[in-house]
Amino acid sequence: MIRLVTQEDEKQILEMMELVKDDFAGYKENEFLEAMYHAISNGEAIMEQEDGKLAGLLMCSKREKELAFLAVHPDYRRLGVAKRLIEKMTGWFGSGDVISVITFQEGDPKGIAARACYHACGFADAEKVTVFDYPCQRLILQL
Repeated sequence: MIRLVTQEDEKQILEMMELVKDDFAGYKENEFLEAMYHAISNGEAIMEQEDGKLAGLLMCSKREKELAFLAVHPDYRRLGVAKRLIEKMTGWFGSGDVISVITFQEGDPKGIAARACYHACGFADAEKVTVFDYPCQRLILQL
């Protein structure tokens, strides 16, 4: 089941983040929580639950047309969770909109799964960028 995130979800989200935080360059819990509460207040944070457990989390910016954060619990990877969250998010945008996401560059071992997922969902490589002093790449999805 995919639903909007609420503040009551913080505990299970932080538990998942402890498992996946090394996958996110520059992750800092306090900054993550600030971004999460901002996304919650704007209705821009969704999560998928399986059997009452957090399977995945997506945050975006409707104004910036950006997928800002996507994480899937290790127990639920390769089961379509990320794809379903991305599909739900794209429903918030219109035909012709261009959605962007920043991820690791090609060849970075940390980005193999994320890049494969984004490409499978229709994202295409765009410009290379640096985020938190780490080489990354913007990918775009034309709706």
